[in-house]
Amino acid sequence: MDVIDLLIQQHRELEALFEACRAAKDDESKRELGIQLAEALTLHTTIEERWVYPAARRVVEEKLIQDSVEEHGEMTELIAQMIRARNDPQKLVSLFGELEKVVKEHVTMEERDVLPKLGQKVTEEDLGMSCKDIVRTASEVRREEMQKLQGQANA
Repeated sequence: MDVIDLLIQQHRELEALFEACRAAKDDESKRELGIQLAEALTLHTTIEERWVYPAARRVVEEKLIQDSVEEHGEMTELIAQMIRARNDPQKLVSLFGELEKVVKEHVTMEERDVLPKLGQKVTEEDLGMSCKDIVRTASEVRREEMQKLQGQANA
């Protein structure tokens, strides 16, 4: 699997998590799925920002990269708000809707405008490590980022 396949697979996993969250019947299930969603998004944005976007700058317009990074910022802020609102189901539903909208727009733009331009032009050599190593390193970063977000929410 190359990094493009990985990103597309992650997009489908995010869509499935959003669907599962919408279908969840009880607050505890929604909270658990929300945590999974936050972790999956954090992993995905870490991979894009640390490895894919720096390599993509050679073949993708800077505005597309900047727009993507800004969307990541929106996602991170919404996740932080969701963590702070974890005991307010009504607020969580509202934030969830906002997050889903931002993620859908991001996925659509990325799959339409960014990933096709990367194609086979971004190699493991360009990324600096294998796809497997990227996922492992990004998973470590994700844990740290989630701890930071939870710490901020508890402050």
